[in-house]
Amino acid sequence: MSPSTLQASLFDALVLDRDAVLGGQLWRLWSGHWVHLDLRHAAVNLLALALIAARMRQLRPLLSASLLMMPLSAVLLLLAVPDLQWYAGLSGLLHGWAAWLLLRQGGRVALAGAALLAGKLLWEQLAPAADDATFQVIHAAHLAGALVGVALALPGALRRQRLRPR
Repeated sequence: MSPSTLQASLFDALVLDRDAVLGGQLWRLWSGHWVHLDLRHAAVNLLALALIAARMRQLRPLLSASLLMMPLSAVLLLLAVPDLQWYAGLSGLLHGWAAWLLLRQGGRVALAGAALLAGKLLWEQLAPAADDATFQVIHAAHLAGALVGVALALPGALRRQRLRPR
């Protein structure tokens, strides 16, 4: 088997594929985030991951939250976009991580970051996608990831807010 055939087989086995998930291949709810369409796609996602990682003082809790964030954001994406047959990439999860970290961080800087993230997500939903892209960006994945990140971080943020002395 040639490397390209092996890569294609691995991609096909791991990509978030609606029909495969409905057929019981639930690992795809996790693995679909880690496969990429090409080297550029992987590089952009890994650069964003590196930027987020540089800010992480909460690596262990974030990794634990990711075990839920991955399948929840994948399911939300498939429910929100019924015509979407497959998805690959880390960008939805990256948006979830960013939202999760910002909400857990709290404070003015986090509030500014959350406003920027919300503005980016709003822009993506309202602005038409670029036709000249190498691959179609699934903006709904960014929104799904961010919503799941907020949902997972919100209980802890509210608990910390109640415990904070006034």
